[in-house]
Amino acid sequence: MSKRLKIVFGSFAAVVVAIAATAFAISTQYERHLNGQVEDLFAARNPTEPSIVTKDDLADLPEPVQQWLRYSGAVGKPRPTTVRLKQEGEIRLGDRGWMPFTAEEYYTTDPPGFVWTATIDFTGGIPVIGQDRYIEGAAALEMRLLGVIPVASDSGPEMDEGDLLRYLNETMWFPAGALSPYITWESVDDVSARATMEYGGSRGFGTFFFDEKGRVTNMIADRFDREFGAIVPWSTPLQEYGEFDGIRVPTEGEAVYSRDTGDYAYIRLRVTEIDYDVPVLYQGMSARLEPFQDTGARNRRQVGCCQFLVAGGDGSVVISAVYQHLAATAAMVASGR
Repeated sequence: MSKRLKIVFGSFAAVVVAIAATAFAISTQYERHLNGQVEDLFAARNPTEPSIVTKDDLADLPEPVQQWLRYSGAVGKPRPTTVRLKQEGEIRLGDRGWMPFTAEEYYTTDPPGFVWTATIDFTGGIPVIGQDRYIEGAAALEMRLLGVIPVASDSGPEMDEGDLLRYLNETMWFPAGALSPYITWESVDDVSARATMEYGGSRGFGTFFFDEKGRVTNMIADRFDREFGAIVPWSTPLQEYGEFDGIRVPTEGEAVYSRDTGDYAYIRLRVTEIDYDVPVLYQGMSARLEPFQDTGARNRRQVGCCQFLVAGGDGSVVISAVYQHLAATAAMVASGR
Protein backbone atom coordinates (compact mmCIF):
# COMPACT_ATOMS: atom_id res chain seq x y z
CA MET A 1 0.00 0.00 0.00
CA SER A 2 1.35 3.40 -0.95
CA LYS A 3 2.17 6.08 1.62
CA ARG A 4 -0.61 8.28 0.19
CA LEU A 5 -3.22 5.56 0.58
CA LYS A 6 -2.06 4.90 4.15
CA ILE A 7 -2.54 8.58 5.00
CA VAL A 8 -5.99 8.64 3.36
CA PHE A 9 -7.05 5.49 5.12
CA GLY A 10 -5.69 6.64 8.48
CA SER A 11 -7.55 9.94 8.21
CA PHE A 12 -10.70 8.12 7.20
CA ALA A 13 -10.43 5.74 10.15
CA ALA A 14 -9.98 8.65 12.54
CA VAL A 15 -13.12 10.30 11.18
CA VAL A 16 -15.08 7.06 11.55
CA VAL A 17 -13.98 6.67 15.18
CA ALA A 18 -14.82 10.32 15.97
CA ILE A 19 -18.28 10.05 14.40
CA ALA A 20 -18.89 6.74 16.18
CA ALA A 21 -17.95 8.28 19.52
CA THR A 22 -20.37 11.16 18.94
CA ALA A 23 -23.13 8.79 17.87
CA PHE A 24 -22.50 6.64 20.93
CA ALA A 25 -22.87 9.67 23.21
CA ILE A 26 -26.14 10.66 21.51
CA SER A 27 -27.56 7.14 21.67
CA THR A 28 -26.62 6.87 25.36
CA GLN A 29 -28.41 10.14 26.04
CA TYR A 30 -31.43 8.83 24.13
CA GLU A 31 -31.37 5.67 26.21
CA ARG A 32 -31.57 7.74 29.38
CA HIS A 33 -34.41 9.74 27.84
CA LEU A 34 -36.42 6.60 27.00
CA ASN A 35 -35.89 5.11 30.44
CA GLY A 36 -36.83 8.42 32.00
CA GLN A 37 -40.25 8.26 30.37
CA VAL A 38 -40.95 4.94 32.10
CA GLU A 39 -39.77 6.39 35.40
CA ASP A 40 -42.10 9.37 34.87
CA LEU A 41 -44.97 6.96 34.17
CA PHE A 42 -44.38 5.06 37.40
CA ALA A 43 -43.90 8.27 39.39
CA ALA A 44 -47.31 9.56 38.26
CA ARG A 45 -49.26 6.56 39.58
CA ASN A 46 -51.40 6.85 42.68
CA PRO A 47 -49.74 5.13 45.65
CA THR A 48 -52.55 2.72 46.54
CA GLU A 49 -52.37 -0.86 47.70
CA PRO A 50 -53.71 -3.39 45.18
CA SER A 51 -57.24 -4.56 46.01
CA ILE A 52 -58.60 -8.02 45.32
CA VAL A 53 -61.10 -8.46 42.47
CA THR A 54 -64.31 -9.98 43.87
CA LYS A 55 -67.45 -11.41 42.30
CA ASP A 56 -69.35 -8.38 43.58
CA ASP A 57 -67.09 -6.12 41.47
CA LEU A 58 -68.52 -7.80 38.37
CA ALA A 59 -72.18 -7.40 39.25
CA ASP A 60 -72.89 -4.25 37.20
CA LEU A 61 -70.93 -5.29 34.13
CA PRO A 62 -72.51 -6.68 30.93
CA GLU A 63 -72.62 -10.47 31.02
CA PRO A 64 -69.96 -10.97 28.29
CA VAL A 65 -67.54 -8.79 30.28
CA GLN A 66 -68.30 -10.70 33.47
CA GLN A 67 -67.65 -13.96 31.66
CA TRP A 68 -64.36 -12.57 30.31
CA LEU A 69 -63.12 -11.62 33.78
CA ARG A 70 -64.14 -14.99 35.21
CA TYR A 71 -62.44 -16.87 32.35
CA SER A 72 -59.27 -14.77 32.66
CA GLY A 73 -58.78 -15.77 36.29
CA ALA A 74 -58.82 -12.16 37.47
CA VAL A 75 -61.42 -12.84 40.18
CA GLY A 76 -59.70 -13.49 43.49
CA LYS A 77 -56.47 -11.86 42.39
CA PRO A 78 -55.16 -8.32 43.00
CA ARG A 79 -55.96 -5.50 40.60
CA PRO A 80 -52.50 -4.65 39.27
CA THR A 81 -51.28 -1.10 39.70
CA THR A 82 -48.49 -1.64 37.18
CA VAL A 83 -47.95 -4.06 34.31
CA ARG A 84 -44.94 -4.76 32.15
CA LEU A 85 -44.64 -7.05 29.13
CA LYS A 86 -42.46 -8.02 26.19
CA GLN A 87 -43.50 -8.45 22.56
CA GLU A 88 -42.02 -9.60 19.28
CA GLY A 89 -43.42 -9.60 15.80
CA GLU A 90 -43.54 -7.69 12.53
CA ILE A 91 -44.50 -4.12 11.73
CA ARG A 92 -44.79 -2.08 8.55
CA LEU A 93 -44.90 1.59 7.71
CA GLY A 94 -46.48 2.89 4.50
CA ASP A 95 -45.47 0.86 1.48
CA ARG A 96 -42.48 -0.77 3.17
CA GLY A 97 -42.58 -4.49 3.70
CA TRP A 98 -42.89 -6.23 7.05
CA MET A 99 -40.00 -5.51 9.44
CA PRO A 100 -39.17 -7.59 12.54
CA PHE A 101 -39.42 -5.83 15.89
CA THR A 102 -39.10 -6.46 19.60
CA ALA A 103 -40.72 -4.27 22.23
CA GLU A 104 -41.25 -3.79 25.91
CA GLU A 105 -44.26 -2.01 27.36
CA TYR A 106 -45.12 -0.61 30.78
CA TYR A 107 -48.54 0.40 32.14
CA THR A 108 -50.07 2.05 35.13
CA THR A 109 -53.73 1.56 35.91
CA ASP A 110 -54.41 4.60 38.11
CA PRO A 111 -54.06 6.89 36.35
CA PRO A 112 -54.08 5.00 33.05
CA GLY A 113 -50.90 5.27 31.04
CA PHE A 114 -48.33 3.33 29.07
CA VAL A 115 -44.86 3.51 27.53
CA TRP A 116 -44.09 1.23 24.55
CA THR A 117 -40.44 1.09 23.46
CA ALA A 118 -39.65 -0.83 20.27
CA THR A 119 -36.59 -1.80 18.28
CA ILE A 120 -37.34 -2.29 14.59
CA ASP A 121 -35.05 -3.93 12.03
CA PHE A 122 -35.47 -1.09 9.56
CA THR A 123 -33.05 -2.24 6.86
CA GLY A 124 -30.01 -4.44 6.62
CA GLY A 125 -29.78 -5.01 10.36
CA ILE A 126 -29.82 -1.27 11.15
CA PRO A 127 -32.38 -0.67 13.91
CA VAL A 128 -34.84 2.12 14.50
CA ILE A 129 -35.52 2.66 18.21
CA GLY A 130 -38.77 4.36 19.06
CA GLN A 131 -41.34 5.00 21.71
CA ASP A 132 -45.10 5.52 21.84
CA ARG A 133 -46.14 6.84 25.24
CA TYR A 134 -49.28 8.00 26.97
CA ILE A 135 -48.60 9.73 30.29
CA GLU A 136 -51.08 11.88 32.22
CA GLY A 137 -53.39 12.01 29.21
CA ALA A 138 -50.75 13.24 26.75
CA ALA A 139 -49.47 11.03 23.92
CA ALA A 140 -46.19 11.30 22.03
CA LEU A 141 -44.40 9.27 19.38
CA GLU A 142 -40.71 9.43 18.49
CA MET A 143 -38.45 7.21 16.38
CA ARG A 144 -34.67 7.42 15.82
CA LEU A 145 -32.40 5.49 13.51
CA LEU A 146 -29.92 3.75 15.81
CA GLY A 147 -31.20 5.98 18.58
CA VAL A 148 -29.35 8.86 16.91
CA ILE A 149 -31.12 10.24 13.82
CA PRO A 150 -34.77 11.35 14.26
CA VAL A 151 -37.04 9.77 11.65
CA ALA A 152 -40.54 10.34 13.08
CA SER A 153 -42.33 12.25 15.82
CA ASP A 154 -45.93 13.16 16.59
CA SER A 155 -48.18 14.46 19.35
CA GLY A 156 -51.42 16.36 19.76
CA PRO A 157 -55.15 15.81 20.44
CA GLU A 158 -55.57 13.13 17.76
CA MET A 159 -52.72 11.15 19.23
CA ASP A 160 -54.09 11.65 22.75
CA GLU A 161 -57.40 10.08 21.75
CA GLY A 162 -55.69 7.39 19.69
CA ASP A 163 -53.49 6.31 22.59
CA LEU A 164 -56.43 6.40 24.97
CA LEU A 165 -58.10 3.88 22.65
CA ARG A 166 -54.91 1.87 22.53
CA TYR A 167 -54.84 1.72 26.33
CA LEU A 168 -58.48 0.65 26.40
CA ASN A 169 -57.75 -2.08 23.88
CA GLU A 170 -54.69 -3.35 25.74
CA THR A 171 -56.56 -3.96 28.98
CA MET A 172 -56.93 -7.39 27.35
CA TRP A 173 -53.46 -8.05 28.86
CA PHE A 174 -54.56 -7.04 32.36
CA PRO A 175 -58.31 -7.86 32.43
CA ALA A 176 -58.85 -6.31 35.88
CA GLY A 177 -58.27 -3.02 34.05
CA ALA A 178 -61.84 -3.37 32.78
CA LEU A 179 -62.91 -2.34 36.30
CA SER A 180 -61.11 1.00 36.03
CA PRO A 181 -63.13 4.04 37.17
CA TYR A 182 -62.13 5.64 33.85
CA ILE A 183 -64.03 2.96 31.89
CA THR A 184 -67.78 2.36 31.70
CA TRP A 185 -69.57 -0.51 29.97
CA GLU A 186 -72.89 -1.04 28.25
CA SER A 187 -74.46 -4.18 26.81
CA VAL A 188 -74.70 -4.73 23.08
CA ASP A 189 -75.67 -8.40 22.81
CA ASP A 190 -74.67 -11.82 24.15
CA VAL A 191 -71.22 -11.73 22.55
CA SER A 192 -70.20 -8.07 22.67
CA ALA A 193 -70.14 -4.99 24.90
CA ARG A 194 -69.29 -1.34 24.36
CA ALA A 195 -66.68 0.40 26.51
CA THR A 196 -66.31 4.15 26.98
CA MET A 197 -63.10 5.54 28.39
CA GLU A 198 -62.61 9.13 29.55
CA TYR A 199 -59.38 10.58 30.85
CA GLY A 200 -57.27 13.70 30.46
CA GLY A 201 -59.85 15.54 28.39
CA SER A 202 -60.19 12.75 25.80
CA ARG A 203 -62.96 10.23 25.27
CA GLY A 204 -62.97 7.03 23.23
CA PHE A 205 -65.40 4.22 22.47
CA GLY A 206 -64.67 0.61 21.58
CA THR A 207 -66.75 -2.53 21.10
CA PHE A 208 -65.25 -5.72 22.53
CA PHE A 209 -66.21 -9.11 21.07
CA PHE A 210 -66.05 -12.41 22.96
CA ASP A 211 -66.32 -16.12 22.16
CA GLU A 212 -68.38 -18.71 23.99
CA LYS A 213 -65.62 -19.27 26.57
CA GLY A 214 -65.45 -15.60 27.47
CA ARG A 215 -62.22 -14.85 25.62
CA VAL A 216 -61.78 -11.48 23.93
CA THR A 217 -61.55 -12.08 20.19
CA ASN A 218 -61.51 -8.51 18.85
CA MET A 219 -62.05 -4.86 19.60
CA ILE A 220 -63.34 -2.39 17.01
CA ALA A 221 -63.25 1.40 17.34
CA ASP A 222 -63.03 4.50 15.17
CA ARG A 223 -59.46 5.78 15.45
CA PHE A 224 -57.31 8.35 13.69
CA ASP A 225 -55.07 6.69 11.10
CA ARG A 226 -51.90 8.80 11.13
CA GLU A 227 -50.64 7.63 7.74
CA PHE A 228 -54.05 7.86 6.03
CA GLY A 229 -54.91 11.19 7.66
CA ALA A 230 -58.48 10.28 8.62
CA ILE A 231 -60.56 8.54 11.29
CA VAL A 232 -61.29 5.00 10.13
CA PRO A 233 -62.45 1.71 11.71
CA TRP A 234 -59.64 0.08 13.67
CA SER A 235 -59.68 -3.54 14.81
CA THR A 236 -57.39 -5.92 16.68
CA PRO A 237 -58.33 -9.55 15.85
CA LEU A 238 -56.75 -12.10 18.19
CA GLN A 239 -55.61 -15.64 17.42
CA GLU A 240 -54.00 -17.31 20.44
CA TYR A 241 -54.24 -17.30 24.23
CA GLY A 242 -51.75 -18.00 26.99
CA GLU A 243 -51.36 -17.63 30.74
CA PHE A 244 -49.05 -15.42 32.82
CA ASP A 245 -49.09 -15.35 36.63
CA GLY A 246 -52.38 -17.23 36.56
CA ILE A 247 -54.10 -14.73 34.23
CA ARG A 248 -55.31 -15.93 30.82
CA VAL A 249 -54.72 -13.35 28.11
CA PRO A 250 -54.37 -13.12 24.32
CA THR A 251 -50.82 -13.75 23.13
CA GLU A 252 -51.06 -13.31 19.35
CA GLY A 253 -52.92 -10.83 17.19
CA GLU A 254 -52.70 -7.97 14.75
CA ALA A 255 -53.99 -4.42 14.32
CA VAL A 256 -55.84 -3.35 11.17
CA TYR A 257 -57.10 -0.06 9.76
CA SER A 258 -60.10 -0.44 7.43
CA ARG A 259 -59.47 2.25 4.83
CA ASP A 260 -61.47 3.15 1.74
CA THR A 261 -58.72 1.44 -0.24
CA GLY A 262 -59.03 -1.78 1.77
CA ASP A 263 -57.86 -3.27 5.05
CA TYR A 264 -54.33 -2.35 6.09
CA ALA A 265 -52.73 -4.55 8.77
CA TYR A 266 -49.73 -2.72 10.19
CA ILE A 267 -48.58 -4.86 13.10
CA ARG A 268 -48.54 -8.56 13.98
CA LEU A 269 -47.34 -9.36 17.47
CA ARG A 270 -46.77 -12.05 20.05
CA VAL A 271 -46.64 -11.40 23.78
CA THR A 272 -43.81 -13.41 25.31
CA GLU A 273 -43.76 -12.21 28.91
CA ILE A 274 -46.06 -10.36 31.36
CA ASP A 275 -45.41 -9.29 34.95
CA TYR A 276 -47.97 -7.70 37.25
CA ASP A 277 -46.99 -5.22 39.95
CA VAL A 278 -43.29 -5.25 39.09
CA PRO A 279 -42.60 -1.52 38.56
CA VAL A 280 -39.03 -2.08 37.41
CA LEU A 281 -37.42 -1.42 34.05
CA TYR A 282 -36.29 -4.29 31.89
CA GLN A 283 -32.66 -4.00 30.79
CA GLY A 284 -31.82 -0.96 28.72
CA MET A 285 -31.01 -0.32 25.08
CA SER A 286 -28.12 -2.79 25.01
CA ALA A 287 -30.59 -5.62 25.61
CA ARG A 288 -33.09 -4.21 23.12
CA LEU A 289 -30.41 -4.05 20.46
CA GLU A 290 -29.06 -7.54 21.18
CA PRO A 291 -30.59 -9.08 18.01
CA PHE A 292 -28.58 -6.56 15.97
CA GLN A 293 -25.25 -7.21 17.68
CA ASP A 294 -22.55 -9.75 16.97
CA THR A 295 -22.19 -12.44 19.62
CA GLY A 296 -19.64 -11.82 22.34
CA ALA A 297 -19.18 -8.90 24.65
CA ARG A 298 -16.14 -7.52 22.82
CA ASN A 299 -15.05 -8.05 19.23
CA ARG A 300 -12.13 -6.81 17.17
CA ARG A 301 -12.51 -6.00 13.50
CA GLN A 302 -9.50 -5.83 11.18
CA VAL A 303 -9.91 -3.27 8.41
CA GLY A 304 -6.88 -2.91 6.20
CA CYS A 305 -3.93 -1.78 8.32
CA CYS A 306 -6.12 -0.65 11.26
CA GLN A 307 -7.89 -2.58 14.00
CA PHE A 308 -11.15 -1.29 15.53
CA LEU A 309 -12.15 -2.28 19.05
CA VAL A 310 -15.91 -2.84 19.10
CA ALA A 311 -17.30 -2.77 22.63
CA GLY A 312 -20.49 -4.55 23.61
CA GLY A 313 -23.68 -2.57 24.13
CA ASP A 314 -24.74 0.57 22.32
CA GLY A 315 -21.31 1.32 20.87
CA SER A 316 -21.02 -2.02 19.08
CA VAL A 317 -24.25 -1.43 17.27
CA VAL A 318 -23.39 2.12 16.28
CA ILE A 319 -20.03 1.14 14.85
CA SER A 320 -20.92 -2.21 13.29
CA ALA A 321 -24.31 -1.28 11.86
CA VAL A 322 -23.72 2.24 10.62
CA TYR A 323 -20.06 2.22 9.74
CA GLN A 324 -19.53 -1.28 8.37
CA HIS A 325 -20.19 0.06 4.88
CA LEU A 326 -17.67 2.86 5.41
CA ALA A 327 -15.12 0.37 6.68
CA ALA A 328 -15.63 -1.82 3.62
CA THR A 329 -15.07 1.18 1.38
CA ALA A 330 -11.90 2.04 3.27
CA ALA A 331 -10.61 -1.50 2.82
CA MET A 332 -11.18 -1.23 -0.91
CA VAL A 333 -9.24 2.04 -1.03
CA ALA A 334 -6.40 0.51 0.96
CA SER A 335 -6.14 -2.47 -1.38
CA GLY A 336 -6.01 -0.16 -4.40
CA ARG A 337 -9.33 -1.32 -5.91
